[in-house]
Amino acid sequence: MIQTVEMTDIGNGRPSNQDAYLMKKEKFQGRQCLLAAVCDGMGGLRRGEIASRYIIELLKQWFDEKLPGFVKRKNIDVIRKDLVNLIKKANDNLLLMSEDTDETMGSTLTLLFALGKQFFVLNVGDSRAYWFEQGRKYVTTDHTLAQLEVKAGHMTREQARKDPRRHILIQCVGVTKDIKIDCYRGRMEPGMEFLLCTDGFYGMLEEEEIYHVESGQKEMKQWVEQCFQKVKERGELDNLSCIMIKVP
Repeated sequence: MIQTVEMTDIGNGRPSNQDAYLMKKEKFQGRQCLLAAVCDGMGGLRRGEIASRYIIELLKQWFDEKLPGFVKRKNIDVIRKDLVNLIKKANDNLLLMSEDTDETMGSTLTLLFALGKQFFVLNVGDSRAYWFEQGRKYVTTDHTLAQLEVKAGHMTREQARKDPRRHILIQCVGVTKDIKIDCYRGRMEPGMEFLLCTDGFYGMLEEEEIYHVESGQKEMKQWVEQCFQKVKERGELDNLSCIMIKVP
């Protein structure tokens, strides 16, 4: 059985928690389905909180109401396309909501969907998904100005970790009309692990501190709690959230 740990914290310097997350597991026709997502809201006052929770609520409704019909077709690409369309719909709706209030509201989104032995990750913004397979680590690409500079060869990844432009998003849900949604695909293998997290979680951690946890659910929870404690002690002011998923 797939093991999961989810945790969020308001952090040291925010009046409210603008992060939101979703963790859904269900068996349909004998096939394990999983949907996990983290969102980091942005906007004035409580607008970011509204945006992140709106996206999570849309995903929850989709899982409960639409997914059973898709599973019958046994085609994960159809599911991926429908989720991409759902994210674009959320983007359009948040833009309309911003027009009504004259206040921009948006959110990052990192999503993992698995059906049987297949999975995909969708990403917009600078929340991340890490996944570990046979000692190898994979991670989504941030949609930030600093990452653009890395891609252009103007700075190293290590320099980007300290550059103030690492906080300037070039993509997120709800701010621009046309959004680019990154997609990563793979197969679920025994022992694989996934970590979805907002930038408040990973921002104060060194790359080598984010690793595959060879343990059970109790140890997974302890590792997450220790990471939360570390980043808060190191002065992280942002909200922090993560979901850890281990394949048996």
